[in-house]
Amino acid sequence: MKRFSLKGPIFLLLAAFFWGTTFVAQDLASDAVGPFTFNGTRMVLGALFLLPVLLIKNKGKLFASAPTKDAKKELLSVSLLCGAVMFLAANFQQIGISLGTGAGKSGFITAMYVVLVPVAGLFFGKKVRPLIWACIVAAAVGLYFLCMASFDAGLAGLLDNLKMSLGDLFTLGCAVFYTVHIICIDMKASRVDGVFLSCLQFLFAGIAALAVAFIFEKPTLDDLLAGSGGILYSAFFSCSIAYTLQILGQQCTPAVIASILMCMESVFAVLSDMIVLKTALSLEEILGCILMFAAILFSNLAPLLPTRGKRAEERERAKKRKQKKLLP
Repeated sequence: MKRFSLKGPIFLLLAAFFWGTTFVAQDLASDAVGPFTFNGTRMVLGALFLLPVLLIKNKGKLFASAPTKDAKKELLSVSLLCGAVMFLAANFQQIGISLGTGAGKSGFITAMYVVLVPVAGLFFGKKVRPLIWACIVAAAVGLYFLCMASFDAGLAGLLDNLKMSLGDLFTLGCAVFYTVHIICIDMKASRVDGVFLSCLQFLFAGIAALAVAFIFEKPTLDDLLAGSGGILYSAFFSCSIAYTLQILGQQCTPAVIASILMCMESVFAVLSDMIVLKTALSLEEILGCILMFAAILFSNLAPLLPTRGKRAEERERAKKRKQKKLLP
């Protein structure tokens, strides 16, 4: 079991902040370049941005954290696995948006990994405490109010928002792949250098996306220059910083709690949209933010609370101490 540390939630909340603010940059860049071009360019740049950090961290020796042949093999295999899953997740999301799924609905469906992660964890024998399940439900409801709900539409309108189009199905696939990515990081990241893993997964995913882009999208230099602002912001803050923070944060945070923390990106996306694009928060969005903040708070209090087994042990020890005091 992972040892809980406060730095884990802090890293993951910072990652969510950078992912959330990237939605504005992503929206601006999508008018200039296709989804594979955008993802491929930002991921390769993200890997390049991390390279000097990696060299400084390892004192100029690239493979200092993986000195043996077995260590290098494990690093490359984990990076390739995470990179392949990231390639699928990021591009499924972009394809969904290009097929007409709105940004709010896309954000809600993508962040449903907050529900999928604990469900998937059950297959690996990981138990989820009742308080965490309550936080998961609160986060899912909060996401719905934040991204999709409208009280003005009535019950029929609320239900109508749940209908799935082809774009929505691609975005749901994105949520599934992000769930797999979170579980892969949870199971594998503690065994390798987190910064190196982040760098290599971007390199693998970016090269794959660019290969597809040159076949189907045929990007030009003018297209890249037109979308350069959004690409550079996403490459540096979303890729280099945020995903590295995810890997480092998950090394000391259980996957279920990590998923709740990271789904805060939807809150930050709404707030950045409000600040940058001057969009006012609706009553539904305010309610969604409150529910999600509550889910974050209580999910991070859970590791500090004793489990049923620990409470029973404490009662048994207290009983024995009392009996010893009564002995003559």
